[in-house]
Amino acid sequence: MTSTQQHSPFSIGVIAFVIAIGVSIGYFQFVYLPTINLKPVVAQEILGPSKTTEIKIITGSANPQQQDNFIPKLVDVELAVNNKVIWINEDGIGHTVTTDNDAIDRYTGRFDSLDTIGVVQPGQTYEFLFTQEGEFPYHCEPHPWMTGMVKVLKQKF
Repeated sequence: MTSTQQHSPFSIGVIAFVIAIGVSIGYFQFVYLPTINLKPVVAQEILGPSKTTEIKIITGSANPQQQDNFIPKLVDVELAVNNKVIWINEDGIGHTVTTDNDAIDRYTGRFDSLDTIGVVQPGQTYEFLFTQEGEFPYHCEPHPWMTGMVKVLKQKF
C-alpha cells in the first residue's frame, strides 16, 4: 500500500508567511538599520578645521544684571576653517551650552553640553564641531538670560 501525503493550502501559506517574515527581519537588521544609522560623509577639512573658535563664559555670568556672559555672544565660523567651537567656563559656578531650537548636527549630534559632559564646571570646557551651515542660538539652562549665537557659514574660498 502506498500512501500519498496531501498538503493543505493552509500549511503552504503558513510556511510562505514564516519565510517572508524571516526575510523581512533579516533585511531590517542587516540592510536597513546599518544604512539609516550611518553618519553622513563629511569632508576631512570640516572634521579637522585648521583653527578653533573660543567663547569664554566670564566671571559673574550667573548674575542677571550682567550684560556680558558669553564672550563673544555672536560668533561667525566657517566650515573647514574654524568650525570647532570651544566654550571655556571662567566663572565660579557651572553653566550649560544648550540649543534654543533642538539643533542636531547630522554628524556630531545634538548641540547641548547636557548630552555629552553635562554642566560645564568652573575651569572646564565644552567643545562642539559644527559640520553644516546654519544659525545656532543657545543659552545656559540654569541661567536663561545667558544667550549666544553661532552662525556657521560655508568656506569662502
